[in-house]
Amino acid sequence: MAQLPGAIAIIEQDGETIEHVTLGWQDVESAVPLSDDSIFRLYSMSKPITSVAIMMLAEQGSLSLDDPASRYLPELADMRVYVSGGLDDMVTEPVEREITIRDLLLHNSGIAYHFTGNTPVHQYYRRHGVMRDTPVGRTPEDGPPARTLDELVERIGNAPLLHQPGGGFHYSYSTSVLGAVIERVTGKTLDLALQEMLFDPLGMPDTGFFVSDEQLPRFTTLYTAGGDGITSIELPEQSDYRDHSRLLDGGGAMVATSADYLRFARMLANGGELDERRYLTAESVQEMFTPQVTIEGLGNESTGFGYGFSIGDAASEASGGQPAGTASWAGSGNTYFLVNPESGLLALLMTHELTPGETAARTQLFREVLNRAVVEAQR
Repeated sequence: MAQLPGAIAIIEQDGETIEHVTLGWQDVESAVPLSDDSIFRLYSMSKPITSVAIMMLAEQGSLSLDDPASRYLPELADMRVYVSGGLDDMVTEPVEREITIRDLLLHNSGIAYHFTGNTPVHQYYRRHGVMRDTPVGRTPEDGPPARTLDELVERIGNAPLLHQPGGGFHYSYSTSVLGAVIERVTGKTLDLALQEMLFDPLGMPDTGFFVSDEQLPRFTTLYTAGGDGITSIELPEQSDYRDHSRLLDGGGAMVATSADYLRFARMLANGGELDERRYLTAESVQEMFTPQVTIEGLGNESTGFGYGFSIGDAASEASGGQPAGTASWAGSGNTYFLVNPESGLLALLMTHELTPGETAARTQLFREVLNRAVVEAQR
């Protein structure tokens, strides 16, 4: 039985292709093959893009990483932190200090995701719809999701924090909040801001928050896998990526082709420059790739985390995980990439199958195969 609709795997070094494999189908039922211009849901592989945009604004002097987020988002002033009790008798305390832009980059803010636990804070998120409309982690009992980015930020501001700002890594809507910061700083909607800052100059024509009529024939069907094989759960023509009123979530709502994302990854592997145009200084890229907190309870390995990227080390490499010296992130659609500016290496895996439940071990296996190939290439 089929266990994966299809995949594209690419390894490059200094712009030269080492491996480029395309297997399977864009749509299994109609036998449309995958290609380099097939359009994938990035989910959390949107986060590195938004994080890079924040660093660009910091380099331009439009913001500082130590600024309180409430300077741009007053909705996040006077937040409170969970202390004890259940959902209906919760005890909270004031924040000891405000959430900063740096906290948001590090997922160190105390903000949560509705699907990363079952504490009273997570239960609050579910009951009050502190989420965007996505098939990832949703249950029928959840409250109606936020309809706009501003509404999501307002709901986050009213929700209790999981811990005091600076209290450690917890995977969250922090990057979604950074998208709202970009909107307030630039005075543009997030889609237009990222288009001008990154997508147009990098040559990423199929990257964004929406899929047009023209792009629709190249948009992948979304699948999930179980014991009986794969099942389609979102058809291209029924996707919310067709809805131009959808919430612009810079943490998980973009689409791209493998060719587009490769351009973004090449820029990072080149230390912030591509085709003689500089997007970030090499120093800013190095800062993003420097571990400052530790990822715990996310996936099968513990790594350091910088500004939007997990950072591989000797221990993660020895366990078959992320190679040492690489910066990486992944998405819920089983997408994954890593870069290493020192060696000029990058690797990219694109698929269109959601990864929770019984498919998680197989997802990890896919990444391990790519990781081992990168380790061999770096020797």
